[in-house]
Amino acid sequence: MPTLSQFGSPWLHHASCGSTSDEARALGKAGKPHGTVVTADAQTNGRGRQGRSWFSPPGDNLYLSLLLRPSLQPRDVPLLTLCAGLAVESAALDCLRSAGFAASESPLLLKWPNDLLATTPDGLRKVSGILTEMTLVGSRCDFVIVGIGVNVSGLHFPDDVPAISLRKLLGSDAPPLPVHDFALSLLDHFEPLYQRFVSDGSSWVIEAFSARAHLTAPGRRLHVQTASGKLSGDSLGIDHDGALLLRRDDGYVERLLSGDVSFGTPPL
Repeated sequence: MPTLSQFGSPWLHHASCGSTSDEARALGKAGKPHGTVVTADAQTNGRGRQGRSWFSPPGDNLYLSLLLRPSLQPRDVPLLTLCAGLAVESAALDCLRSAGFAASESPLLLKWPNDLLATTPDGLRKVSGILTEMTLVGSRCDFVIVGIGVNVSGLHFPDDVPAISLRKLLGSDAPPLPVHDFALSLLDHFEPLYQRFVSDGSSWVIEAFSARAHLTAPGRRLHVQTASGKLSGDSLGIDHDGALLLRRDDGYVERLLSGDVSFGTPPL
């Protein structure tokens, strides 16, 4: 099992690239080691789940991909997304607290399976998104790329992008937040979570994420867009393998391993 302090060795930074995850995948295929980090000041082809693009202007925000070579069964790899979500939230909370936010005032909310949101007067806005991609050799996991985008200091987003940065949560007159420092904090939080997951299994990950993912807590009314259609129902929480359990209006319980969750009005 890898020891601590391997995340970020080596660390490759680009002024601009298509996607840090594409760069990291190429490095994985070339045999680069576990813990390799790729960052960029800007991405020209940043992406999120379900083929969505990720708004990636230069300089203000974090675009990071981490190459992992875990001793995991392929079925367990998606849970790394939950580990990453816990790490992103912890780093973001540290950032807000250091600027004077009280813990009880935090607007941050984990959203299953891969987003960190913030409550604002204009509704929920995205702070971070995570995309975990696995490469197999036969039936074995060869390596995993965990791509993480965090809106750290950007103040301006397109009207059709419901996003907000940590800096903007502090107020538009707040000074820029150091993106590299945030990246270091994120990796410092993520590595021990990863180590514990590899050594101790998934049950604590599910428990920790469920305790902090209030948006999908049991009893919440949810609407989920999946690859096969739209579903509505009441959450039964997160299952042992990270699946969201949704009791449909007809009583049938769906186990969802992925999907785009919304709240309130059903998706159009």
